[in-house]
Formats: sequence, C-alpha cells, structure tokens
Amino acid sequence: MTDEMSQVLAGLTPTVVPVDGADPELIAIGERYWAMAGFHPELGTPVWCEKTADIDTLGWGGPLYVIAAGGVRAVVDHACPECRQQLSLSSRTALADLIKGETPVCVTCTESLMSALQTLNDPKRKAKREAARARAAEQLALDTATAAWRNAQREVMEERYRLTFSEAVPTASVREMVAALALLRYAPSTTPISAIGSWLDPLHPAQRETVQLLGALVRAGLIRIHPTTSITAMEWEPASFQAALDGADGDPESVHVDPQLTSQFFPLDSRFYAPFATSAGTGAQHLDTVLSERLAPQRLTAGQHDDLLALAQECVAEEALRYFTYRLEDLNLPAVTENHIERLREAAYKVARHRPLGEVYNLVWRSTRAAAESAQKNPRAPRVNISTHAVNQFETHALRAVTEPTWPIKAFGEVTGCGLSAMTRTLFYTVLDLHPLETSVCDIEQELPQPAPEPAPSVAQTEVQPEVSVPDNDDELAFFIRWLHTYPGSWDPEAVFRCLEDLEETAAGMEYDVEQRVAKRAVVHLKLLHERLAVVFDAHQIALAVMAATDLLQHPVTGSDPERMRPIGAVVRQRLVETVLQTMPEASTDE
Repeated sequence: MTDEMSQVLAGLTPTVVPVDGADPELIAIGERYWAMAGFHPELGTPVWCEKTADIDTLGWGGPLYVIAAGGVRAVVDHACPECRQQLSLSSRTALADLIKGETPVCVTCTESLMSALQTLNDPKRKAKREAARARAAEQLALDTATAAWRNAQREVMEERYRLTFSEAVPTASVREMVAALALLRYAPSTTPISAIGSWLDPLHPAQRETVQLLGALVRAGLIRIHPTTSITAMEWEPASFQAALDGADGDPESVHVDPQLTSQFFPLDSRFYAPFATSAGTGAQHLDTVLSERLAPQRLTAGQHDDLLALAQECVAEEALRYFTYRLEDLNLPAVTENHIERLREAAYKVARHRPLGEVYNLVWRSTRAAAESAQKNPRAPRVNISTHAVNQFETHALRAVTEPTWPIKAFGEVTGCGLSAMTRTLFYTVLDLHPLETSVCDIEQELPQPAPEPAPSVAQTEVQPEVSVPDNDDELAFFIRWLHTYPGSWDPEAVFRCLEDLEETAAGMEYDVEQRVAKRAVVHLKLLHERLAVVFDAHQIALAVMAATDLLQHPVTGSDPERMRPIGAVVRQRLVETVLQTMPEASTDE
C-alpha cells in the first residue's frame, strides 16, 4: 500500500457519534459494529474488530446495521450527494463502496433505513421487548433452580447408593437365587446391569413379576442400586421440582433445595450391581459362583426342593400365559378381560403341574386357533367374546390334559418371537440341566436327588427375631414371613391349618374377650383363601399367604381395656404365630 493510498484511507476512517437520546444498549451495539482495527495492508479493505455474527443484538431484533444506526452515527469527511451534509454511513457495506470510489447516501437520506429505525424505536415494540426480557429472566431463574435441584438429587443418589462391597452373600429363597443368577447370566453387561425392561426375552415371563423380583433382590441384598441410576427412576419427596416450586408459591428463589429419597423406585428403569468382592465385575463373578453352588439340586433341602418344583410350575404356567397373550395379539384379538383372567391362570397352573411346556404351548395354539376360526364364522360377534372363547377352550383342553395322562399331545418347539424368559432358561438349562419344553414338573420331581439334611438354623443366626406376640409392625411381619419362607423345613405349615380349624370350632383361648362370631367369621375368610390357593401352591406357600392375609381383617375388637382396640386379624395372627413357633426345634423357640 502506497503512502498516498494510506493517507486517503486514513481520511475514510469513520468517527462514531452517539445519537442523542438513544438507548444505551443501542449505543453499545453500534460502537461494537463500527469498531475498526484498520485497513488491510495490501487490499486496502476495512478490518473490523468483530464479525457481525459475533455481536449480540440483546433481543432488539432486525438487521444489525439498523440496530447500530439506532444508537450511533458513523461519519466520515465526505458530503452526502443528496443533502450535502456530512456523510453518515448506513452500514459497513457503504464504507466498502466509498473506498471503491462510489458515493453512498447518508443515513437520513436512506428511506428504507429511516423506516426501519422508526419501527425499531416504536414504544409498543419496546414494551414487547421488555416483557420478553422479563420472561427470559424468569426462565433463566427457573432453569438455574431446576439445575440446582437436579444436582442436589444426583448428590443424594451418590451418597445413598455409593458403591460398597462385601464377601458374604446373604441367604435367599430358591426363587430369588434363580432370579439373581438369571440376571447375571443374561444381562448384556453386569457393570452395571441396566435396561432390564427393554430385554427382548424378559427376566420373568410376567413383567409384573419382574418388577416384584427386582425389588425382592434389592431387599434381600443380592443386588444393589447403582449410583449412576437415573434420578427419574427413583421416588422423591417432594415428588418433583415442580412440586417443590408449587410449595414455594412459584418462586424459584424460594425453593428449598433439599430433595429426599423415599424407599420406592422403578426397577425396570434402574441400574444394579452385585455388591460383593472388590468391584462390580468381580462381584458379579463371585455371586454367580456362590449361587451356582447353592442351587445345585444335591445341596438343596427338602423344603427347597418343594420351592424348586413350585418355581418350575410357575415358569411353565407363566410362559404359557405369555404365549397366550402373544397369540391373541398375533390374531388381532383383544386381551382377556379381567373377570376371565383368573380362570385362565388357574387352568395354566393346573396343567403346568402335569405337562411340559411344549405340550402346553400346543394347547394354547389349539385354543386360540379355534377362537380365530370362530371369529371368521361369526364376524358379527363382539371381538372380546372371541377371546373369552379362547379361554374356555384352553380351560377344557387343560382339564383333559390333567385328567387323561395318556392323552398324546404333540410338543411344540420354542416359539419364534416369544422366546423363553431368562429365569426359565436358568432354571432348566443351568440348575436342572433339563430341556424346558420337554420336561414336566413330575419329571423334575423324579430326577431330583435325595434332599440335603435340613440345617434348621436358629432365628438368632439369621438376624431375625420374631417374638411370640404378634408384631404390629408390617416390616417385622414381613421379616418373619421371609424367615419362614427361607427355612421351610424348620416349621410345620399344617399347624396353621389345624389352628384355623380349632379357632373356627371354638374361638377359645383368645387374648381378648371378643364376640366369637367376629373371630369365627375372620377364620372362615382365611380358610376360604386356603382352599382356593390349594389348587396352585404348596402347603408352605399357602400358610405364609394366610398369615400375611390377616392384615386385611380390620374389624376392631376390644379386650379387658375398652380403650385399647386391635383388628381381629392381629388377634388371629397372634394365635397362628404362636402355633408355628411351637413347631420349631427347641433351640429356635427358646430364642
């Protein structure tokens, strides 16, 4: 660049002058818009301090050169060709044109720019802009408070569920051990175990049972919730940030950021790990080894053999019910209505006791096919009636399969699109080493080795202390029932039913002087429950269900103290617990 050219360009450097009465924000934007670093040494083009894309218009809206003109004037030592006044540049482009030798007009003489400036300074527009800024400020405060709430939730999660490991694997029921082993064997990853609800083949044939099993495994201590679990998978108090905000009358700054975890969570959305050995990976390996050893059939006691058979029946029945639902969906038939589900379940559990899963699949296929054919022959029949017809057909086939052991049924293979659940595979392939589609519960019972001797541990050794008097606390009752379920060989379930018979006959020996008809009516309800469950569950499971059901009997009764009232269920439960404790080994009852 020559010296003469440099002098010419120096005279073209604009001088920025604020517009009288302009908004300070517009002035600041205009000064940034016209800030120059000089001219290019070779090309002679202006070099600006900032690109226009980097300049924040602060919500004013419109082209940047218009906003800049609303705050400042960039004047040069030239005259406007129209008004003959000092030239005020309308934009950076105007300066570039001036350098090229063209003569642009000033801001005042540019009608389109003056019209745009009038719109920019419109009071109504200003009011809208201020309202938008207020809303943006409110949203920013809300976003800040929400982020603080989520950070607090994450800190609570990391503190509550921080990784801990131990060597001892707690005792658990056969069903829980099989579920835990299936979880380890079929999870895509054990570090951590996640997305259980999205498994193509579920953990348990029934999704509702998957949820219950995961909760039971956490309570049993076989798995723990991983600290990386999403905060939305937990139940909080307050339930959400919105609930906390409502409690603060909608003021984000007044929200007390102290979210607390409850004891509830959403298992299918949670992450888990095995809290053993020294890490999540080695913990899963250690738990797998221990569970495999404990589930070896030759190491199971007689009571655990019964639990194993009950679990096999459950898996076969639930797999059949799952296939039944799959067939209805495949045939575009509606789901079975609530009032027929119990009939369907009873039929499935009955036939599952006597026939292998492959044959039960055949019965399901026959029943649903007959229903589909009926729908074609009776197109005007309500679709829900067709599903009920399928239930009726299955109920009939199941009864024949049970009562006619010699009735030949062709066993189906594994159904494409409805694969076996992880628990079914683990139970048959891993624990029993038998084919799940070809083996019935009766076959399993014959294949089982002699049961291991009953350990009959004391209650103190299991860290559970059931008292002779009935605990009023639901958690204590749950622990007591869990202990009985874990060690079925240490007590006699028939004692529960004998006690119910005695109470129904006399209702004598009660702690309270109550109307005997109230006690007898309560006992009748429990006996009816026993009779209905007898077709599905074994004696131990029914006895536990009867004791748990006493909580549902809430008719109040009084004793010698008229002011002290207790539900009749608690009174009956006290007699049942006393009777059960009397059947335990001497050491256990003393403790």
